[in-house]
Amino acid sequence: MRPVGITLAAVLLAALAGRAQPPAAPPGAPAADPKLDPHLAGWEKAMGQVSNFAAKFELTRVTNDVFKRERKYTGSVLCNKPNFARLRLDSTAPPPPADPKAKTKPKVDYEAYICNGKSIYAYIGLEETITEVPLASPAGAAGGDNLMIDFLSGMKAADAKKRFQISQFNPQAEHYVYLDIKPVLAKDKQEFEFVRIALYGPKVLPPYTPYLPAQVYLQKPNGDTEMWKFSEQKTNIPGLKPEVFEPVKIPGWQFKQAPPAPPPGVGGPPKLPGGTGLPPGPGAVKRP
Repeated sequence: MRPVGITLAAVLLAALAGRAQPPAAPPGAPAADPKLDPHLAGWEKAMGQVSNFAAKFELTRVTNDVFKRERKYTGSVLCNKPNFARLRLDSTAPPPPADPKAKTKPKVDYEAYICNGKSIYAYIGLEETITEVPLASPAGAAGGDNLMIDFLSGMKAADAKKRFQISQFNPQAEHYVYLDIKPVLAKDKQEFEFVRIALYGPKVLPPYTPYLPAQVYLQKPNGDTEMWKFSEQKTNIPGLKPEVFEPVKIPGWQFKQAPPAPPPGVGGPPKLPGGTGLPPGPGAVKRP
């Protein structure tokens, strides 16, 4: 089964707000950065006012092998603090032609992930499986070791700077704030090698919202990459209930239960155009 932690973490990086107990981080305060710190503070303040977040997206995955296989998806994500999330992505590739002699329908290439605060449920269409991954430590508990939940629950900018190496790319960009994030802790290095997130800048005009995510580029430890492009972002949607984030059974699918994630311990960045950056819209982050 695909690891689900970083898949959801990639799209929930925008939930960097100060509400949860921060996980263990290396001691010492990072040096102040007069250009980066105001944006981190603005990000924390903006997302601290967000109780939930929804968006549509386009996702491109590229494998780090001789074939450089590229797969494209479209989907949507919905997350609700402190510990609820659901995501679905559907392949844009045309489905194989149905065999009129076959007794079963062709399998559909899609993935879905639901987090109800206790477990993550991964739905894999091509395998027709539902896998429950219990969270080793629920959101809000000290010493949590699930990256997705850590981001979703909230993390103060100061704690994020201790846990990750964060720098600003292309600070002259007019419409975006680009944050380059690298892991420091061993457990995070198992999840990802590099993330570049493009946030809408503080002076962006409607319909865009300052410090909401526009795009996320992610490089995994094996060199595979993911590019997420978001659209139709919405925040503070009224009436969301916990039932929205409960898993559902699918007749005929195999249910599996995976053990909790093990305890802690167990490519290069993309290039962007120079100048003052791109105007709001597609193309905020470029793949190498």
